[in-house]
This record gives sequence, C-alpha cells and structure tokens, in this order.
Amino acid sequence: MNTIAAMTRRIIPAVATRGRIIAMLLIGAAGIAIGVVLRRADATTTDMTEFAALFGLTIFVPLVALVISTASLGSLVEDKTLVYFWLRPLGRWQISTASLLAGLAVLLPLILVPMGILGIVTGDTDALQGILAGSLVGLVAYTSVFTMLGLFTQRALAWGLLYVLLWEGLVAGFSRSAGWLAIRTYTDGALSRVGGSAGSIVDPPQGATILIVTGAIVVTSFVVTTWRLNTMTVD
Repeated sequence: MNTIAAMTRRIIPAVATRGRIIAMLLIGAAGIAIGVVLRRADATTTDMTEFAALFGLTIFVPLVALVISTASLGSLVEDKTLVYFWLRPLGRWQISTASLLAGLAVLLPLILVPMGILGIVTGDTDALQGILAGSLVGLVAYTSVFTMLGLFTQRALAWGLLYVLLWEGLVAGFSRSAGWLAIRTYTDGALSRVGGSAGSIVDPPQGATILIVTGAIVVTSFVVTTWRLNTMTVD
C-alpha cells in the first residue's frame, strides 16, 4: 500500500497541471452561472434537474474525466517517464491502481464540488442528492475507461471525444440497445433513482443494475490496463 501511495503521489502532479485545472474549473463555473440565471428566471426544480443532467452529466463530467484520466498514464508514456516505474520491482497491477487513484484524487473535488453547487442551486435536496449520485457514478466509470484509453493511444482525447459526442450524445439517444452500452445511461439513471425525478433517459436502469454495471466497467478497465502494461514495450 505504501508503494501504491507513493506512485499515486508521483502521478498526481503530471495529471493536475495548472492549465488543465483552470480550464476545467472555468467550464464548471460557466455551468453554475447558467444554472443561477435559470433559477432567477423562475425555472422549476424539474427544469433545473434537466439542465444538470444535460450540462453536468452529458458534458461536464465526461469531459473533465477525459482530460484528466487520459493523462494518468498517457502523459507518462508521452514524456517517457513510465519507464522509471517499469524498472522497479513492481507488479503491473500496482501501476494500474496508482494511476486510477491519481485520477480519482484529482477528479473528486474537481467534479463533485461544481456539481454539488449546481445541485444546491436547484433548491431541492432530493435533486442535489441525485445530481451527486449521477456525478459519482460517472466519475468512477469514466475515470476507469479513460485511464485505460490513455495507455493505448496518444490520441486518447480525440477518441474519447468521439465516444462522448457521437456514441453517448447521438447514437445512444436514438437506440435503446446502444444506450445500455453508454455510461451516460447509468449516470442519468442514478440521478433519476436517487433524486426521484426523471432525467433524459426514458425508463432508467434500476439501482442494482447501475451498481453492477459500474463495478463491471471498473474491473474490466483495470484488468485491460494491467494486461496492456504487461504486454507493451516502454522505451
């Protein structure tokens, strides 16, 4: 555990660069500002929750997770510092764990604080809980997938954007079967089930299904990341 903690502390500075943090905070601030404007325009709680689902869970959470998580291992590969972890007597699973924890450590406040404020703006406790639940599901799932993606390609940001914009934003919206393969379905489902209000997904999955699928995403991504670390060549 001490080894993993030490690696996590080494990876965090490579992930949490000033430029990334400022850019992501500005996006979150923009969403909060829009929410405040809507609230002052007498938007209902339902309207505010729908905005949180549209802006927060469809755009903000996946985008921030993409930018940060792809850098967890991707930046180490790009600047060729991963080799220093490689040369130590470490299990590859330890590197996978440290990279995932580094991404989560940065993203937890970066995502949950703005989304929590947006939930408070709705003026409804149930809506706040639903928004935080959906954000947490997205945080864990997207971080796992995008950490893995950053190890496979230097164009992880581009591929991640294609997934978020095309698959989740377009294909999953028109096909129910495709929707079950979109993380957005489960983030929005968590908002609906916990918050007690409908999001943008018709007939959202049950709470148990959300937990099982999220767990499966994390485990699968972790296994694939570890496999990739075991088979790739680092210069």
